[in-house]
This record gives sequence, structure tokens and C-alpha cells, in this order.
Amino acid sequence: MLLLTAPLTSYAAQTVVVGVSGGADSVALLLALRVVGARVVAAHLDHALRPDSAEDARWVQELCTRLAVSCEVARVDVGAVAARRGWNLEDAARRVRYEFLARVAKKAGASAILTAHTRRDQAETVLMALLRGEAVLQGIPAVRGRVQRPWLGVARSELEAFLVAQNQDWREDPSNADPAYTRAWLRLEVMPVLAARFPGIETALARIARLSAEDDAALSELAARVTAHTPLAAQSPAVLRRWVRRELEAAGLGFHAGQIGALAAALREPDTVHLTLPGARQVTVTGGRLYTAPQAWPPPDFPLPAGWTLRTRQPGDRIRLPAGTRKLSDLLTDAKVPRESRDTVPVLVSAAGVEWVGLLPPVWAEGARVQAGVPEDLHDTSMGEALALAHAAAEAGEVPVGAVVLRGADVVGRGRNTSRQAGDMTQHAELAALREAATTLGTPYLTDCTLVVTLEPCPMCLGAALEARIGGIVYGAANPKAGALGGVMDVLAAHWGHTPTVFGGVRAAEAARLLKTTFRQVRQGKTVPQTHERDPA
Repeated sequence: MLLLTAPLTSYAAQTVVVGVSGGADSVALLLALRVVGARVVAAHLDHALRPDSAEDARWVQELCTRLAVSCEVARVDVGAVAARRGWNLEDAARRVRYEFLARVAKKAGASAILTAHTRRDQAETVLMALLRGEAVLQGIPAVRGRVQRPWLGVARSELEAFLVAQNQDWREDPSNADPAYTRAWLRLEVMPVLAARFPGIETALARIARLSAEDDAALSELAARVTAHTPLAAQSPAVLRRWVRRELEAAGLGFHAGQIGALAAALREPDTVHLTLPGARQVTVTGGRLYTAPQAWPPPDFPLPAGWTLRTRQPGDRIRLPAGTRKLSDLLTDAKVPRESRDTVPVLVSAAGVEWVGLLPPVWAEGARVQAGVPEDLHDTSMGEALALAHAAAEAGEVPVGAVVLRGADVVGRGRNTSRQAGDMTQHAELAALREAATTLGTPYLTDCTLVVTLEPCPMCLGAALEARIGGIVYGAANPKAGALGGVMDVLAAHWGHTPTVFGGVRAAEAARLLKTTFRQVRQGKTVPQTHERDPA
């Protein structure tokens, strides 16, 4: 008896709801909880799937009366529910049963809902998951919300012996002997064959369930730490699968295990992948991003100049950029806009061609901002100042990185790399800008400020920004050899107590070009300080 009651001692003097079907496992749990002193409310749901199912309900009620246990009974035509909602019969029975148990628990003010699943149930569940090809063989969870299953490590033979010792009979569901049901087929025909060769198979499968659940929990925690700026292609396939699962569930989408794997694999490749999920729901992966719904684009938020027209793209559209004119189709492709969303992107055109494209952030034709009376983008202009500081660093023989700190539209701190000049490897651009901002504002805390830097910060500089409680970070080029915002790892994936907003890729091509040009000159014979902010190429 101790083997059965030991997992139940924490329920002593608590009000708990127990799902009691009348089978050996649930009857044994009901009796064992009374032994440990729990206040038990029995709940029996008649699924109306058998002509004699009402007899089970009557039997459970009589048992509870004899034991002086409160009992709640309900009858639901599960077959009709399954047909109406398009669920399979077993799924419908499970959903309806747990909804009923939740209602009973709320009414009773119960601290937990207990079910009597045993090690045999766990082993069968893992085997079914294996045969279906599921990605995670975690089986039945020991705890899910208020539902708890304290006997997942207990053998069915143990509880049957307990019932015999208590001189207590139980009901047998005829469907448990019908191999038309997958679980019954495994129990009656498959498990005996396997157990003859591997006597410990039930224990082994239950252990697989426990270990898989632990692994899945750890990997799911890593997936939960993926931030909006984390490069998905750099994540492991195992983390990506769990991240995709989270995203689809958050969007209310159904899916199959194979679709999770296909989407996760697509995130690590340059190709575009379209998938149709259950319910004819479309999802797309392109450019390392997952789109669970068609992209929404904001309309222009400024008065249109005379002669400008709002429409969507047309064949032959071109836009004037500082580096020359480009096809609008190429611009949308480079921006990784999903193919099915490209015809919804708002475009402003004049007689001179495309003036504005409503991407995030918007793309302006050269000179179009002035004509529209729209101020320059603050991130863009401040990155220009940071780039000027980076050029000054390059001319001084330093690693070409520059940074500014903004408070509103005002620059309150500036800095560039001076490590070689100072003989101090901590003299990075970000630290200089943060120090100057703190001096200018008279406070070390820069919560209402933004750090703008030409290169993704290293761990040292990001740590300093976090200590300063910086409100936001804007960076240009990615730093694949020392970046702390996803280049090497995303430090902000951990919980630091303060998390700034992050926006990367601002004028990234200019920042990367300066770095590559500088290091190309180094390879041609010039010298440069040894620093962990190395050639991003």
C-alpha cells in the first residue's frame, strides 16, 4: 500500500476532484486518497458511447454512497459532439471529459484534479507517439494546469493487488478489449509480444517519457528566449522546431509534426516555402522569417503632395535611390516580403516614378522626403553621425566603429573606438558614448536614451548599456564574430531585469562596407589593433 499512498500524501486535508470511470485504476485512486485523508469529490462522465454506459454511472454513484464520498455525474453524447465539431471520437471524449472535470473542480473549490493514469498508460502513449512519428515522446504529462497524475510511475498490477486486498471490485469497459481501438490493440496484441522479449519495456518506455519531457522543457525554454532580433537561422533545429510550434499555437493554427519540421528547416535556408496547414490556413517562410498571416502594411501617415497617387505595385515600377534606380520588384525581394503579400504593399507614385514604398521602415526615393515635408528618419540621421565617427576611427588606424547616444532628437553622447591610441581594449565606441551621455545628463541611468552604433555591440558594450539602463539600441552591421544581439549569441535572451528595445540593420550596408574596406587595407600591409571586433566578412 505504501507504494500507492506515498505519492498522495501531499493531498492530505485538501479538496481534490478524482475522475472515476469505475475501472480498477480510478477506483483504487479513490480509495487510496481516502486512506491519506484527502477530501475527495468523485466525478464520473457518461460518454454515451455504449448501450450499458448508464450502468457504469449507477455503479460509481453506489460506490461513492457506500464510501460517503461526494459524487458528481453527467452524461454527454460524445459521438454527437465529435460529429458536430469534426473531432475524432477519442479526442472528443478527452476534451469533453476534462471540461467536465474542470467544472466540477470549480464548483467544489478543489485544489487539484487527479486522474489515475499508470505506468502502463504512459508506456502505451509513448509507443503510440512513436508509431505516429511524433517529434517528442514525452507521453502523458504528470502535471498540466490543475490536472495531476500522481501514479504515472506505478504498475497496474500494484493497484489491482491493492483493490483485492481491500475486497473491492471494479468495472471493466468492454472497449478496452476491442482491438479496433489503437490503445486496446497495443495493450492486447503488441505489448505482450514486446514484453516477452523485453520484460522491462513498460519501465523503459515510461523512462523515455520522463527524459523526453525534461529535454523538451529545456529546449522549449531556449525557444521562449528567442527575441524579435535573434537570427533564426543560427538556432539549432531542435530549438527552431519548438519556436515554430509556439508561434503557430500563438496564432491559433493547427499543424502536423511534419509541418513543424518543414517550417523549421526552411528558416535555416534562403528559399521561400509555402505550406497549407489544417483548415486551409496558409503560412510562409522567407528570408529567415515565419509569416503566419498575410503581412499588413501601414498607409502613409502624411499629407500627399500634389501629383502623388497611392496604389500598389505595377509592372515596370522603379524607384530612385542614392546608388541609382532599382526595380520595385527587386526592392521587395531584397526586403524579404512574402510573395503573396507583395501586391498589398502601398506605393506612392508621381510622374517621376515611385516616391515612397510602405515597408517597415518605409523606403523613400531620393529627395522625396523633402518634397513630402517629412523629417528625416531619426535612426537614419543619427546613424549617419555614428558612421562619420567610424570613418574618423578608421583614419586614426582604429577599428572603424562609431556610436552616439540620443535623448529624443538630441545627441547627448558621442564615441569612436580609441583602443589603439589608449592602449586599452575597453575603449570601444559604445562605452565612450555612454560615458559622455552620463556626463552631459548628470546621471548614469539613460532609460530615456537610445544608443546608436554602427556595429552590433559586443558582450562588454551590451553589458555596459544594460547597466546604464539604456532605453533602446539601434545598430548597423551585424557582428558575426563578437555580436551579443544574435551575431554570436543573443545575450538579451536571458532575463536581466532590464530589456532595451533593439532595432538592427540601419544603414547596415554602409557600415559593413566601411569595415570591409578597412580590413582589406589591413590585409594589404597596414596594421590595425588586435580586437575582438574583427572583420565581419
